[in-house]
Amino acid sequence: MNSFINSFFQLFYPKYCLSCNKPIYNNKSILCESCYSQLSFTYYSSFIDNPLYEKFIGQANIEYAFALCYFYKGGILQDCLHALKYKGRKDVGVFFGKLIGNELSNINTPIDLIIPVPLHPKKEKIRGYNQSEMIAKGISKVLNVPINTNDVVRTKFTETQTKKTKWERYDNLNGVFAIKNTQTFANKHLLIVDDVITTGATTVSLIELFKNIPNTKVSVACVGTPDKI
Repeated sequence: MNSFINSFFQLFYPKYCLSCNKPIYNNKSILCESCYSQLSFTYYSSFIDNPLYEKFIGQANIEYAFALCYFYKGGILQDCLHALKYKGRKDVGVFFGKLIGNELSNINTPIDLIIPVPLHPKKEKIRGYNQSEMIAKGISKVLNVPINTNDVVRTKFTETQTKKTKWERYDNLNGVFAIKNTQTFANKHLLIVDDVITTGATTVSLIELFKNIPNTKVSVACVGTPDKI
């Protein structure tokens, strides 16, 4: 009965595609079939030694790195992530998080805790939420792994990274994160989650916090990454 009511409701009050604004009748999606088919999936879960993983070699010790899609300026994924970050569309993060979770379930390396990249409290207050946490919620629903948002904090309000060079980004992130309780992460495999990874500067800065905690392993997952890293 409920499924009939939902179908009836969707028929007369459809959702609209985030990219092309056409009506969609799939309550579980944020994109129409045409726009969804244009997402450039990386399939990085099929090979651990992928280009994103190679980016971290020599910078940070990680188990694996996964990006769901290639990110292109002006592309459909950018439309989606813009809605997630600036238009209050938390559901976009959960949607992509579930897709990431489905891919990660194919990797035979169990995760113990999910760590969304923290926002500074001032920025989170302005936005109303942390977009990386929304992605983490989607992953958590699929993998049934808890999220920790209490023990890693952003202590420094940084300038935007967008127009900075690779080395300026690293300098901008010096000492920006801190851990409240290191014991929380001992003997655990952590998954750091972000929306987009470009140079990897933010991720490396965060991974550094865990390197001296006993028997802690770290992996990385994001929604988008450039096709040429």
